[in-house]
Amino acid sequence: MINVHITDDHAMVVELLILVINASENACVTGSSLKLSECRKALTLNCPDVLLLDIDMTDGDGIVFCDEMRKLYPQLRIIGLTSHDEYPCVILLMLKNGASGYITKSGAVCEVLEAIDAVMRGEIYISQKMEQIIRKTTKPEISLTPREKAVLQMMSKGMNNPQIAEQLEVALSTVVSFRKKQNLKPKESNLVELVANARKEGLIE
Repeated sequence: MINVHITDDHAMVVELLILVINASENACVTGSSLKLSECRKALTLNCPDVLLLDIDMTDGDGIVFCDEMRKLYPQLRIIGLTSHDEYPCVILLMLKNGASGYITKSGAVCEVLEAIDAVMRGEIYISQKMEQIIRKTTKPEISLTPREKAVLQMMSKGMNNPQIAEQLEVALSTVVSFRKKQNLKPKESNLVELVANARKEGLIE
């Protein structure tokens, strides 16, 4: 039986996933967390085979957390959960930080079980829709305002949206708007490359 831990700050999502997974024949939910801090503590007590991880948590950045947990628990398979199925940079960052899979909350319920089975076989699971989005990602071209450079600098350090908004003393919606703009522009949709090129050009440290 595959042991699964769910970390998502939406209780209804957690409850639904528990029902779906526990109804399967080869996986069961051994724990759940509504915060990254709770998940971190839970994994020290009982590390599962698979972690379903919401990447946009209220108490931290799930992408950075993914990298941290993979380093602490090399055998742990992490599947990213997100509502942002149109953002290629999110997928790439999750994979770069050690995720074994990536699924959207808007996808079919059966996709969760398919992803769990796939990662346990040692495969990387990304839906066909996600693969098509990644293929559309083109080489980034740097074109940033001073404020955007500051936001990108903080993003490269793993800061989440609320932390960036507090640091810059701007509305959270301003930071969210910038991140969406970066994600939706084809020429700047690959955040990994965007950060790398920005550093190469000396735009950020």
